Amino acid sequence: MRAIGFRVDGSPSIGMGHIMRSISLAKKFHSQGYIVYFLCRQQEGANRIKSEGFEVVMLRGQDSNIEGIGFNYGDASSLSTEVEELGDILKELNIQMLFIDSYNVSFEYFIKIKSLVNKICYIDDLNKFDYPVDVIINGNICAEDLNYKKFSKDEILLLGLKYNLIRDEYKNIPHRTIKREVKDIMITTGGSDPYHITDKILSSFLESAYFKEIKLHVIVGSGFKTVDKLSGIANINQNVILYKDIKKMSEVMLKSDIAISAGGSTLYELCACGTPSMAFIVADNQKNIVECMAKQNYIQSLGWHYNLTSEKLREQLKALIADYKLREKMSLSMQSALDGEGVDRIYEVIHAKWDGSS
Repeated sequence: MRAIGFRVDGSPSIGMGHIMRSISLAKKFHSQGYIVYFLCRQQEGANRIKSEGFEVVMLRGQDSNIEGIGFNYGDASSLSTEVEELGDILKELNIQMLFIDSYNVSFEYFIKIKSLVNKICYIDDLNKFDYPVDVIINGNICAEDLNYKKFSKDEILLLGLKYNLIRDEYKNIPHRTIKREVKDIMITTGGSDPYHITDKILSSFLESAYFKEIKLHVIVGSGFKTVDKLSGIANINQNVILYKDIKKMSEVMLKSDIAISAGGSTLYELCACGTPSMAFIVADNQKNIVECMAKQNYIQSLGWHYNLTSEKLREQLKALIADYKLREKMSLSMQSALDGEGVDRIYEVIHAKWDGSS
């Protein structure tokens, strides 16, 4: 059987977006008979992958603070050491194709990896340099505006929403019917919340009588450090509902009339569900996504998280709640933006080109 690998990490500082989209693609290859291995350095991400039934090979040293073999993200020496470690693993497991989903890469890193496997597929967001790989996958709305250049004439570019790595649960969702009265609002900041934005948003709503009849559905990611505090808030506010380790987030998205979300892959899931959404930016790689989606009127932007005040949030949300026609228009545009077939398209291109073996 053919073996492929995914080199990806997830943690409270990195987030879980890389992990989740890699899992989406891994499931497709696994369903087609491929043996799939994940190669990880961070335990939090590895645990999430294992919960989906995949085998994880842990690399040595989670970060530079661990005794023994340390790893400094962005450090050339650490990347070189990783290549040596990967060489042994790839050979032992007979991995012929490696998917890499990480910003912690360099031109030299890719060149060295190319000598270890037949094919490299890089899942990217930023186009930081010309990548010496076989396939570049960027399923973001703004991917085609990044002016990718092929490193070689045979390099394959899979760019734009047509190749978005959305999960299977968001495929074939029926057309959304928008309710005139907003009764449920979803709040999600991703797999972790290092800036405690969830607390800030909740406080903003709970201190205003305007929102007292609205249920607040709060997604608590695996990397949250304030779970006890949020649980305490939910215990004394019957309209605050926490979802911990949720397995099917589409169910919450579909029951919510509006979502307030961090930028990133969650916005594509909200599009598939047709949930009118407002998004704030937490990291540099989210900026283009939020701005492009807001420009296309799929979502409303709240800007950078550190500029988000309680007053601004409440006023913008009140305006959206009051504008039924706008919410209806947003929902229709969102669901027409992507069809959820990106993973299948990526698989078909790669499988038809190499059949996973050459």
